[in-house]
Amino acid sequence: GCITAISDCLEDGCSVEAMMKLDKKLAENEAKIAASFVEIKNLQKTAYSEENKGTLAWLENFLRRTGGLRAQFLALKGNGNQGDDFVKQML
Repeated sequence: GCITAISDCLEDGCSVEAMMKLDKKLAENEAKIAASFVEIKNLQKTAYSEENKGTLAWLENFLRRTGGLRAQFLALKGNGNQGDDFVKQML
């Protein structure tokens, strides 16, 4: 899925356009997961369940991982832009 494509992009490299497309998709998924996390966390306050506790742990881990991936993307994008600017300055 999306995370595999992102990992491949980070390891093997990809175009800035591909990177931004993946980042956009990741941000969309991250927003959906964050909304689900809040919803389940609120549900736990009134109707606690062990299953939801496990789900919250999984969702929190997912959000942490996607945040890390997006940070790596932004760092790569920044480096890529700096490289482009350098090339433009040299021309």
